[in-house]
Amino acid sequence: MTLLLDIAPYIPPAVPQTTGGEIYRRFQEEPDTLAIAVVDEAERPVGLIERNAFLVRMAAEYGFALWSKRAVSYWMKTDPVIADGDVTVAEFCGRVLEESPSQLLHGFVVTCGGRYAGVGTTLALLQATASATAAHAQDMTRLADEAKEALEAKARFLAVMSHEIRTPLNGVLAVAEIVRRKVNQADLLPFVDTILESGTTLLRLLNDALDLSRAEASGLELDEEPVRAAGVLEDAAGLWTAQAELKGLTLETAYEGDDDVWILADGVRLRQILNNLVGNAMKFTTEGGVKVRLSAVADPQYVRLTGQVADTGPGISPDKLDAIFAPFHQTDGGVRLGGAGLGLAVCRQIVERMGGTIEAQANPGGGALFVFEVPLHRVPEPQAAAAEAEAPEDAARSLHVLIADDNATNRMVARSLCEMFGCTCETVTDGAAAVEAVETGQFDLVLMDIKMPGMDGVEATRRIRSGSGPISQIPIVALTANADPADAALYRLCGMNGVVEKPIKPERLFAAMSAVLELDAATAAA
Repeated sequence: MTLLLDIAPYIPPAVPQTTGGEIYRRFQEEPDTLAIAVVDEAERPVGLIERNAFLVRMAAEYGFALWSKRAVSYWMKTDPVIADGDVTVAEFCGRVLEESPSQLLHGFVVTCGGRYAGVGTTLALLQATASATAAHAQDMTRLADEAKEALEAKARFLAVMSHEIRTPLNGVLAVAEIVRRKVNQADLLPFVDTILESGTTLLRLLNDALDLSRAEASGLELDEEPVRAAGVLEDAAGLWTAQAELKGLTLETAYEGDDDVWILADGVRLRQILNNLVGNAMKFTTEGGVKVRLSAVADPQYVRLTGQVADTGPGISPDKLDAIFAPFHQTDGGVRLGGAGLGLAVCRQIVERMGGTIEAQANPGGGALFVFEVPLHRVPEPQAAAAEAEAPEDAARSLHVLIADDNATNRMVARSLCEMFGCTCETVTDGAAAVEAVETGQFDLVLMDIKMPGMDGVEATRRIRSGSGPISQIPIVALTANADPADAALYRLCGMNGVVEKPIKPERLFAAMSAVLELDAATAAA
């Protein structure tokens, strides 16, 4: 904080009896002096002589002869701006600029305890203000860098924690799913279902926290690809219809638009928005039902996709409609029913990342109504989608699979799932052992963990792909607890054919294995 005393140097003052000639000689001898104060016997300021105004006066016709022998008391500025030296530069500038800004052009006198202490000038004020502005800019840059580093550190922490939590969660959920499919005692099924529901809830909270952290750190990437607009609603209906029936609710879905409209969008994120909104509606609705409407208004280049989710639950008070999208914000009902208050915050981040808007309203029929709208590019139907055929049911059967994972629980889960699919398998605990096993030529497919001691899954894949012969093209599916889409893209670039995220769901693993085997067969045929 700069004070006036810091910028006002002590320049020996003049007295009222000082002549113009003496002042002239001083200005000649002191080229950097821009103003001289005039003080009385008690050193109280009574006037000010500003250099430019004085020299103009002396340079006038007969000026030097007229004023050189006269006392400065006849022509000095008798009402200069006087300020206490303890006043800050910012406070002084604000006060003077508000009251009499023109006075600053003549300089000002700084006092300490009422006595003369120095002379300030406009130049000194500008220099101080510029320095303060530069210092403030540096502080703001530093704070911005620190905030960015903090967000990145939080994102890294959550990514590490996500990986560490997903690994044991993979064991819990995958084993529970296997038990559910094999158990013959009907009275045990509710307990297994409770494990699955609780684990799925934990996984959803973990994903929401990770997505929110990525969005805050500007790392929420969109993996855009052709998506059939109507398919987004069809997937949501398929996911939530059974749960609505279990709760005794109705689930009505309606699509408005051309069934064959294709859009360029991140299909996973679009489904995440709709599923979060429908899941919230199901959570808070105890009677009645949920209505989901999706419309696709298309023109030759763009599609305006609008989604609406209405429920007959308790609704949201008008004063909380805007705050409901803030992270960790919950209504009283949300606190009672549990949750972290992240789902809607993630929805807003995704919608805004897509260039759209989302808002909450009161449902005219009672309850809450959520509306989102995103502008998307229209694209032609992909040829692969038009000619796509169903994968054969036995695509993953009669295979010999290599499982590479350093975690014993994960190896047991993967082995059990492969056996469920009718495959035989062998396991290794690191990347180097996986490379050696593949070189034997005994395997049809590799399930490769990413983080392993010694040689990791990425390096092992590179070693396998750098080999020669058919063995180097063996299908490899990554089994990873890293939930970042950027990581999945990296694994594919390194030569992996598919990625399955932990916790492993049987149907996802089967679909991934079938897809890479079908692709491998098509490549071999070509």
